This record gives sequence, C-alpha cells and structure tokens, in this order.
Amino acid sequence: MPPSDRVLTVEQVKTFWVSRLRSEALPSKSTALHPEKDAARRSEIHRRRGLMEEIRAGHHDLAARLVCLSHNVEAWSRLGDEPKSDAAEQRLIRLREHVAKLATLEAQREAAVKVGEAADRMIARSEEIQQLKVLLARQDELCG
Repeated sequence: MPPSDRVLTVEQVKTFWVSRLRSEALPSKSTALHPEKDAARRSEIHRRRGLMEEIRAGHHDLAARLVCLSHNVEAWSRLGDEPKSDAAEQRLIRLREHVAKLATLEAQREAAVKVGEAADRMIARSEEIQQLKVLLARQDELCG
C-alpha cells in the first residue's frame, strides 16, 4: 500500500490489490520473431485471474489484515492521533504473534505427520524382517 494519511479497511486493501493486478502492464504480445511471448502472456493473465479470485474469495484476508493494520498505524500517526496509532500497533503486534503461533503449529503438525509416516515405515520393515526370518527358518528346516 502506498503511504497516505487515509485510514483503510481490509476490504479497501483487497480492492486496491485487485485494482493493481488489473492495471499492471501485461507481457508484450507475440510477434513473428517471438511467438513464445503469447504463452507467457496467457500464463500471466491466468495467474492474475487466479490471484484475483483468491483475494475475492478471502484466501488472503489475513495478509490483507496485516497490511491494513500496518498501514493504519502510519496513517493515524500522520494524522497526529497517537492513541489510535498505538491501539492499531498493539492489534498489529497481537496479530503477528498469532500468525507466528499458527506457523509454529503448522510446522509441528508437519513434523508429526513425518514422524507418523516414519513409524509406519518402521512397522512395515519390521514385519518384512519377521517374514524373512520365518522363511529362513523354513529353509533351514528343509535343508537341515
């Protein structure tokens, strides 16, 4: 978000993002010398449409809230309203702490899944070893 003294809502941040995506220049169209540019252009159009749909669907609301609060801390400060700036900054700090906790929990979840998968592999290997021991014992009986 460009710096300003305008206090924003999350919806205004999302609207700004969508507008920015629409207004950014696309890669140049293909020419006889560079027909591959058409694929790059189509890919970029597809990427932007997907991102705009994600923004509208709320997939980036947390990021928008962080941007909104960060912007508003500065906006309130520019307007000379330090109590509102301080309150917005406290909300921003709490939200960042929440995001950090979520990231930690997600990392722990991923680690637990990997440990579970490793345990499953160990059980499978142990079963294979037991089956091989039974086969070897049978062969020893037949040969011995």
